[in-house]
Amino acid sequence: MATGTQLEKGTAATLGQPQLADRLAGLWGRSRVLWASMAPAQRGWAVTAALLLAGMAGGLLWYSLRTDWRTLYVDLDPEDARQTGQILAQAQIPFEPTADGAGIRVPATQLDKARLATAAKGSVKSGRLGFEIFDKPNWVGSEFDEQVNYQRALEGELEHTVGTLTDIESARVHLVLPHDSLFREQERPAKASVVLKLRHRSLGDGEPEAIRNLVASAVDGLTPDHVVLVDAAGHLPLGPKTAEAMRLTAEQSLEEKLISTLEPVTGAGNVRASVTLDYDQAASDVTQESYDPDKTVTLSMQRSEQTSGPQAIAAGVPGTASNTPNSQALPVYPQQTTPPQAAKTESGTYGASKTERHVVEGPGRVRRLTAAIVVNDRLAQPAGTGKAAVWQPRSIDEVRNLTALAQAAVGFDIARGDMLTVEDLAFDDNRTQVPAPMLQQWLKTAEGSPVLVKYAALLAGLMVLLAFGVRPALRGAGSVATKAKGKGAGRELPQGAGTAATTALKPPEPVEVDPERARTQEIFEQVTSHLKREPTQSSRLLQSWIHSD
Repeated sequence: MATGTQLEKGTAATLGQPQLADRLAGLWGRSRVLWASMAPAQRGWAVTAALLLAGMAGGLLWYSLRTDWRTLYVDLDPEDARQTGQILAQAQIPFEPTADGAGIRVPATQLDKARLATAAKGSVKSGRLGFEIFDKPNWVGSEFDEQVNYQRALEGELEHTVGTLTDIESARVHLVLPHDSLFREQERPAKASVVLKLRHRSLGDGEPEAIRNLVASAVDGLTPDHVVLVDAAGHLPLGPKTAEAMRLTAEQSLEEKLISTLEPVTGAGNVRASVTLDYDQAASDVTQESYDPDKTVTLSMQRSEQTSGPQAIAAGVPGTASNTPNSQALPVYPQQTTPPQAAKTESGTYGASKTERHVVEGPGRVRRLTAAIVVNDRLAQPAGTGKAAVWQPRSIDEVRNLTALAQAAVGFDIARGDMLTVEDLAFDDNRTQVPAPMLQQWLKTAEGSPVLVKYAALLAGLMVLLAFGVRPALRGAGSVATKAKGKGAGRELPQGAGTAATTALKPPEPVEVDPERARTQEIFEQVTSHLKREPTQSSRLLQSWIHSD
């Protein structure tokens, strides 16, 4: 039994800040009392809960302290991966290769340092070397070896250059260098094959031709016609644009133009458009001449006029005398003259009105355009809390206005036989557009934060363990202790009432109770007496114990 001095010391230690050893001793004593009061089944539950708590705590500790590996490089050649590993090892940066061996991962905290370390030693160059292959001279190599190394270096340089383009992820170049010969039929022109791994689905306009010209300009005797481009994914041909490719591009452009024109009026996502173009693939050369008989014009006009005066008429006696020059006519015969004469001539050329047209049309002329446009109903009432959105059909005037806008956007020509249809139909999304529950919105928000998901999952697992493992075990232990106490009270009451019965039962207790139970009873009495004297401070002490647990 504890003396008064010991009880005062224990009370003083409890009233002040208890030492760690005292607190541990108190916890150990309470745990032993609780363990002794449990039934075998409840002890099994308690052990299971303790093991689960320990496993959860260990898993949480491992998950929080494990290394967060981040990818430094991917798709490396074995040689590049080896050199990068040596650089990281020299910089004392931990790393590990990926499962396929073509990548290297480093801790997240060392990612920037690793990038600087590898950049200081030279950027990683996956693929074949360029002209760096000649940095070390080969004194024992033959002329054939030098020729092969030159071809490898040229292919490597072209791969690195083509790989710097924005839309190219990687490139592989194979060259066939020209072969000169004394015989013409044995000469071989230069050729090249390029395999491209694209970042997007296709290349932009003009990029395939630019790559061909780039490769052809780097090799002697190589022309762009002998450069073949191949897409590694096989989506679209990388050759010159065919008529079919041009048609698809034009149709897609018109569809995008229709959607961008109508969406500001109908709302985003409420327009679907499909355009079909009918091209004339044949070239035509037409010459037309037309005449208008009702319209004549003077092409040329020529006029001439001749005038002659009076001329003397021969008179007198025929003979020599009358024909002699400077002879004078005899007065017997009077002089006679011819009358004056005038002549006019006019010549003109006339032609009818003529129109001549010479038209040359190449292939690709649009022969007909057909467009089908589907417009969603009008949103009358947005979706609210627990209420779906309300949609209403559009009016005839509104559909007519949308049709006029669409015709102006695509260049509608009725003389060409174009056809454009705009229909107002309810989209299938209108019937299922219900506001998402709050839990779903929270889950969608949590998807964007992997760290939040990680710790939320750990917290949920811990709560499930406490709810279905620890709590049932503690509840069962409490019920067992309550039943034991009730049984003890039930045995005392039938044997007598009042103080006499209680006194009669007290003398045998020191003999039956073992020293451990006596110690436990002593601690219980000390704690009880302290609680009665200092209820406020005791409640604070209990709260601190609960929080510490």
